[in-house]
Amino acid sequence: MERELLERGLRYPVEQDGWRIWPCGRVQVVVERHDTAGVDVVQFDCAPLVRFLRRTHKETEAPHAAART
Repeated sequence: MERELLERGLRYPVEQDGWRIWPCGRVQVVVERHDTAGVDVVQFDCAPLVRFLRRTHKETEAPHAAART
């Protein structure tokens, strides 16, 4: 699943390639994965998910910045 899909799903319902993500109230987000075996559903608190996404942005930006210097 792409990071951008998770980020968009924090704000409004999105669906792509068998994944559905939508906000659930003010502090949670629901992630669904659909495939031939069935459906998996997980509910996350938004705050830890946002922290994770921020860290992954920093980690992917750091190698590019180091390569330029």
